[in-house]
Amino acid sequence: MRKTINNIIYNGLYQLLILALPMITVPYVARVLGARMLGTYSYVTSISMFLSYVILMGMNQLGARNIAQSKKDSQSLGKRFIELWKIQLLVGCLVVAIYCLFSLFSDYRKYLLLNIPYLIGFIIDISWFFIGLGEVRKVVVRNTAIKLCSVVLIFIFVKNTHDLGNYILINSLGILVANIIFWLNLKGILTKASFKGFFTKPIFLKEAFILVIPQLAVQFYTNFDSTLVGMIAGPTQLSYYDQSQRIARMLLALITSVSTILMPKMSELRMNKDNDDKIAQLLKVSLDYTLIISLLFTAILMISSAEFVPWFYGKEYTPMINNMFWVSLIMIFIAYGGVLGSQFTLVNGDYKKYSIPSVVGAVFSVVLNIIFAHFWKADGGTAVIIITEFMVCFMRIYIIRNEISLKELMHEQQKYILAFIVTVLICMVIKLNLASLFLTMVVNSIVVIVVYILVLILLRTRLITDVRVGLLRKGRN
Repeated sequence: MRKTINNIIYNGLYQLLILALPMITVPYVARVLGARMLGTYSYVTSISMFLSYVILMGMNQLGARNIAQSKKDSQSLGKRFIELWKIQLLVGCLVVAIYCLFSLFSDYRKYLLLNIPYLIGFIIDISWFFIGLGEVRKVVVRNTAIKLCSVVLIFIFVKNTHDLGNYILINSLGILVANIIFWLNLKGILTKASFKGFFTKPIFLKEAFILVIPQLAVQFYTNFDSTLVGMIAGPTQLSYYDQSQRIARMLLALITSVSTILMPKMSELRMNKDNDDKIAQLLKVSLDYTLIISLLFTAILMISSAEFVPWFYGKEYTPMINNMFWVSLIMIFIAYGGVLGSQFTLVNGDYKKYSIPSVVGAVFSVVLNIIFAHFWKADGGTAVIIITEFMVCFMRIYIIRNEISLKELMHEQQKYILAFIVTVLICMVIKLNLASLFLTMVVNSIVVIVVYILVLILLRTRLITDVRVGLLRKGRN
């Protein structure tokens, strides 16, 4: 359990770093490249990001889960690793070949080709192997070093609108180099025996295909939607649509970092039926605090969006204030549904139930984006992503209603939602407007946090009990 807690801390610190670095680079890049070029970047990377999920073939879940459940001797690990990774290799080579052909006939040929190292980086991405082993520290240290180097290079080589190619190449090479480093840690695990049977049919191929379907479906309304908005509404509107979600999704990565760590642990516990009570307890705690934190971050972003956009991105991006205000709601739906999907449905190995909500959401998103983006551009795309994420979250709850007691699982969660609504209403009424945009954001964010915690205490939520128990345990130690 100590190792799990350490992994949660390491991953949490890394997610804070991921959150902090864009606070330095994005304002700079947004001003230097401008809304149109930043929209072009969003269009190009949306294609590559979608294809990266095709290449991974669900290994972040399937791979981590199988490694967590396998024997921990080097021979077994090496053989299991190769069985999983060769799927990624074969699919990746095919995807890169098709991508290169598509790029040659595109108006964005230069920028698309500069992103090829990004895709190759995902072919050799084996972070799932170390996550399955619980070695999160190695993943965190590697990614931290590469991201810091990338930030330095951005400030050196990205100076004006003509440097979009440099910006794409820096990010692309960063992914490739980071994933090459992982292979240096496989010494002693991979042997000649590990590659025996390499050219036989992968035994996990069917599971990988089943698992990658919902992930690709999710990408249709988290990345491919950007491609659609860009094609229909143009790069400037795409910039407003895409950038308005950036902060919400960065905060979301921090919120959901616990799920990333707990999923392999719960998969390991699931192997013994005697652990059912422990799994249920972990799921309840994870779900409660995921909801509490996501509601808080959503409230902060809603209250601060009017000041954050011009301060962070520049006045050129003022039209996307409303987009950022409303799109912050996706943090609640994605985080809550993600816990149920990763820590319950996926841990149980029920890939079909994990897939259905995502596939339905993808079809819904694509159809509505074609209509909404045409008439309402960035605003239409924002409305579609909010509705889609709500629908997917609701389906994740509905689909497991007969497998778990929703009454126990959702006990007192209506209080958290009430606290969120009350907090937003109060803070909108008493919102302070100071001379500095930054100071206004900081003061209002503190007010949101204080009001939210006070309302949670007044509603007598588990927050009081958990803090009290934590203090008692600390006193005993």
